[in-house]
Amino acid sequence: MSLHVISRNAPPSKPKGRVDILTSVPADVAEEFLGIYKAAFEPLMIKSPARQWLTDDEFLHEMSDPSVLKFVGRSVHDEIVAIALMSTDIGTVPWISEPYFANRYPEHHARDAIFYFGAMLVRPDRQGGPWAKYLLDHIFNFFGERRAIGCFDCCGFNVDTVALPDLIVRASRSMVDLELELLDQQTYYAGIVHGFKRS
Repeated sequence: MSLHVISRNAPPSKPKGRVDILTSVPADVAEEFLGIYKAAFEPLMIKSPARQWLTDDEFLHEMSDPSVLKFVGRSVHDEIVAIALMSTDIGTVPWISEPYFANRYPEHHARDAIFYFGAMLVRPDRQGGPWAKYLLDHIFNFFGERRAIGCFDCCGFNVDTVALPDLIVRASRSMVDLELELLDQQTYYAGIVHGFKRS
């Protein structure tokens, strides 16, 4: 499989290594990171009534889909240690409305500068180190060069407990002028019927 490197432009950062932006990754790497992805997203299975993860087929499709950019972090020994997935065509993201984004951000939409994030993964033995921030620095650099919009969604657990939006804002401060907008919230209800009322 040929790998098309979109960019190697990168801000100076630690750790030693590099980030390539690819349109596809080898099948063995995709399979390995599928296991990492499943382990990372498994806790969300009982945290939200809406599915917060990709199926195996969906994940593997994203890893090979050229419209989904892969930010691939490599060590100095060329080991792939981290990956982030970002869709360059919001019309292919099944759970969002492209007309909404086209209407809200017409200038960005007209120049294809709206991107949607699916996941960021770091190998378990490298988690807790600098790799997540290193990958984010390169992502912010990508957006800064394009004056682009990066979109993502979070369940309540990732907002209230993990504080993912706050983490992203803090990580951006040294590199870009980022304004984070809350676009919408969806609330799920369960109507529990306990039986008939007595007359």
